[in-house]
Amino acid sequence: MDTQFNVFEILRIAEEIEHKAAKFYLRAAGRFADAKRRDLCYDLASWRVKHERAWIRLRQEYSDKTGEFGTFDPDNYVRSNPQVMAGLPWFGPGCGSPHGPTGCETATQIVRDALRRAEAAWIFYHGLKEFACDPGVQRMIDAMIAEEDRHIRQLNRSLDQMLGGSGDSDRRAHSDSAGMANHP
Repeated sequence: MDTQFNVFEILRIAEEIEHKAAKFYLRAAGRFADAKRRDLCYDLASWRVKHERAWIRLRQEYSDKTGEFGTFDPDNYVRSNPQVMAGLPWFGPGCGSPHGPTGCETATQIVRDALRRAEAAWIFYHGLKEFACDPGVQRMIDAMIAEEDRHIRQLNRSLDQMLGGSGDSDRRAHSDSAGMANHP
């Protein structure tokens, strides 16, 4: 495989995914007149900002420890520009409008959209393993997958509460993401 990423580059991709997500939810919050839906979008943005900061901190610690940084390769645009890879899960098929909510969505619809987007990131991270240059990169990607798992579980709990469910409802029936049948 021509393109392989080191830990630094994987963390840059994850940072960029979280940055795009936070920006999306902040923009979405501005489209809602009522505080409940606006605050929901702010909460989603806050979650993503916390993750972005965590990935930044890990990347800085990794660089300090190893002296390894990203690669600027004029012959490989993707490797030199993590924002290219980071855009794939966020605006891919099944993620709803890339422009965000219209302002007419219910809180349940907002959470379902957030769930679809988190599932898309989960799938993306699994695919990113194909580009890992060593076992350390694979372990970092596994940590990212674990974080998305946690986020998906939290969104599922929120959705269950909104729907008044017992936690047994199958939210993935509402998701357009493929390959999630074995996802916890």
